[in-house]
Formats: sequence, C-alpha cells, structure tokens
Amino acid sequence: MSVSLSPARHLLVIGGYGVVGTAVVDLMTKTPGWQLTTAARRSPPASLLDGSPAPAHIRVDLLDAASTQQAFADLASVTDLVFCAYSERESMAASVAPNLAMLDHSLKALGQAGAKLQQVVLIGGGKSYGEHLGPYKTPAKESDPRFMGPIFYNDQEDLLWRTAEREGFAWTVLRPDGVMGPSLNSPMNILTGIASFAAISQALRLPLRFPGSLEAWTALHQATDSRVLAEAVLWALTTANARQQVFNVTNGDHFRWQQLWPQIAGFFGLDSAAPQPMNLGVQMADKAPLWAAIVDAHDLRQTPLEQIAAWPFVDGWLNAGYDMVQSTIKIRQAGFSGCIDSHQSVLEQLQRLRDYRLIP
Repeated sequence: MSVSLSPARHLLVIGGYGVVGTAVVDLMTKTPGWQLTTAARRSPPASLLDGSPAPAHIRVDLLDAASTQQAFADLASVTDLVFCAYSERESMAASVAPNLAMLDHSLKALGQAGAKLQQVVLIGGGKSYGEHLGPYKTPAKESDPRFMGPIFYNDQEDLLWRTAEREGFAWTVLRPDGVMGPSLNSPMNILTGIASFAAISQALRLPLRFPGSLEAWTALHQATDSRVLAEAVLWALTTANARQQVFNVTNGDHFRWQQLWPQIAGFFGLDSAAPQPMNLGVQMADKAPLWAAIVDAHDLRQTPLEQIAAWPFVDGWLNAGYDMVQSTIKIRQAGFSGCIDSHQSVLEQLQRLRDYRLIP
C-alpha cells in the first residue's frame, strides 16, 4: 500500500552525482511532488546529463562535523534523505571510520537544523555478504547472519537504526550489486571503466579482450541497472512495506561475461578475442594521453581518464571468479517489481554514455 505524498516533501540526496546518485537525481527531478537538494564534496555539474538544470546543491566536506552543521543549517524543511555517499580508502578497515562519520555528521546536522525526517534510504551493497572476500553463500538473503568485519555497511546500518529509533523516522536499506549507469567525474563505476577500456582498445585497433580472470569469465554474476535502483529508492520513500526493512536490489537475472562480452565488443564495432588476464591498473597507467586524444577527436565531455575509470575497482569486479547471486524474493514479495534483462541493461546504458558524450 502506497503512502500518499505530501506536497511539502523535501528530499536531500547525499552523494548526488556518483552512479547511484545520478540515477536518483534524474528520476526525482521528473517526479512531481518533491523538492530536491543534493550535497557532495564536489561541485555539481553545470547541468544534468540530459541537459536539464541541476537541482539546488550544497558543497560540503561531510568528514568535518562543524562544516556539515554549517552547510546544512538552512535545511529544516528536509523530510527525506537518500544517503549514497562513499569515501574510498586503502583497506576495508580504513574505510569504516570515514564512511560512518559522513552518515553520522549528516544525520546530526539535519537534526540540529530542525529537520523532521520521515524516511531515510541508505544505499548499501553486496559486500554485506562478504562477496569481496571470496566465494560466499548463494543466493545471499537479507536474513543471512553478518560475517566478521571490518565492513562499514554494518556500522552505518547500526547507526541508522539507533538514530531512527531515537528520532522516530522510518528507514530502508537497499543493497544493489554492480550498479550500471552513467555518472559524471565519478570513477567508481564499472560501466565507464569497461567502456573506456573498450574505447582505448578501439583506438589502438585491437580486438576487445576480457582482462579479468578466466574463472570470472565463466562465473555467474549479477548487476543492478541504476534506473531500477532509482525506482527502488522512490518505492522505498513512498511505500509502507519498505519501512524498517533491508532489501537486495538487482536486475532480477544473472549473466556470464563470456556471453555478454561479445555484445559489448559489438557495440564498439570490435571483434572479441580470447580473454587476456591483465592488471588494468598497470596496463592503463600510460593511457591518459591517448584517452585525452580520444576525447578531443570525438568531441566528448572533457573528462580525464582518472575521473572516468578507477582501475583497481574494475580489476576487482572482473576478477571475481565465483558466483555472485543475491536473492530478490523479499523486495518482490513486498511489492517492488522493477527489473531488466542484464544484457539489455548494459547495452542501453552504454548507449546512454554515448548519447551523453562520455564515450565515442
């Protein structure tokens, strides 16, 4: 059963222009009945990817409690929060404190500003099941016991639940996996990483070789289309069944790189060739000038290679040589039906990258 929208609902999206935030902002700017504000460490883009004006934006260092309080001082009208900010660190242990602090400072600053939150949606991920550690129990379910940390998702969830109980707002945790979609100046994006690798292969007149492990080439994997995730966010904000719940969110199917990779090659007009495992962090270390030349030759958005691809992130994704499967039964039984064929998702999202002049 859906909750009727108040005309006064004001949504704050923290982490507004990563791959998740970009999709949420894109959907919410087109959804009547919402006032939208974004917040992030970086400045907002001059316009959204479709050319429409960006919503009101607050530039803030969420790691600084005092600065966050000052930046959020005028946000008393905020009623809803989507938190999808992330701070990358050198290890899982090192990532706990900063990512917990950003959520903590955000919630406290909104409270200090006088905001009366109704709903908070926290974006988590598959690492909640230990998939970054190696083979794990599949299909993974929200009811599975936690594994031994460090894992900042657990700390963020505990903080959210304590604060919600004390302050009286509702919460939903969404756990996507492998989010596919466009983003601006946000290199933690598997799609832009693969696309830039393919564009560089194209420029060098090479076939497209899968650079991950041979085990990953044949393993069963999953992804979450950023548009499906944004729809799940809107559903969580407006549906009573989503309150005080954790949900996995994926496309609803699975894929193997060995079957998807030739279609990616075909999108770029390339032949695919036998996989060639490589360390992309090493192989792409000298490719920034070539990427800059590609950008100029094709009149693309001026995006440096380090802002379109985080190669260690891509390496991690393409070397997961085991099944990655999360159950989505719970969210479907709760009423969310969003889904998409993963092959279709990748090809459509690559076309969006091309339409937005992010890739040739």
